[in-house]
Amino acid sequence: MQRAAAPLAEAASRLLFGFTTRHMRLCFRFHFRGPLDGEIAAGRPLLLALWHQDVLTLFHYLAARGRLEHGRRFAMLASRSFDGEITERVMRPWGFSFSRGSFGKEGGARALLGLLRAARRGESVVVVADGPLPPAQVMRPGPLHVARESGLPLFVARAWARPQILLPRTWFRMAVPLPGADVALFSEGPIEVAGDFESARLRAEGSLLALGEASDAHLYLRARVRGGRRLAGA
Repeated sequence: MQRAAAPLAEAASRLLFGFTTRHMRLCFRFHFRGPLDGEIAAGRPLLLALWHQDVLTLFHYLAARGRLEHGRRFAMLASRSFDGEITERVMRPWGFSFSRGSFGKEGGARALLGLLRAARRGESVVVVADGPLPPAQVMRPGPLHVARESGLPLFVARAWARPQILLPRTWFRMAVPLPGADVALFSEGPIEVAGDFESARLRAEGSLLALGEASDAHLYLRARVRGGRRLAGA
């Protein structure tokens, strides 16, 4: 039944994702803090680590960046599940390439190899740092392995919006920004990975947690914060 439903799910998801990505400048106002947007605009390949909770907002941002800067590609993992198949089908036209597999599961080594190949092609790599299983917002070692093996600089980012809704039936409480939202896209990096592996993991995790608090505080004070900008041409 899943296989039969795949074309319909793909068509509906691609239509919605495509519309909101094409019209990002109408949907969201971005408040940037940190180096990520400048690094991507400069065309320098990087490794981006993010939480599951922020995937929808950050993938919209990256897809819009891919449209603005033709030829820009972002490599990422997609699980071998039905959800992973739909994700790949929907997002591949928007500047994403995929390595199928999940860190921490059988096939993780193959998935890592796929991301390293993408890095050697000059693509940036995007890794969801908490997962594939709960608990949420705990940094897994996968992104650090990619950074160490690829030599890509490691950046972390949060994308928090107001207004938005949190989906309660997802273990990571996926954030869904609503039309007209202000989006705080806060980032840090590059994070040094050489040396003690656990220290690097804790630094990256601490940065992501701190960025979440800072972005929420920024939007809570929105009544006193003027501005925010749209992605030009998105």
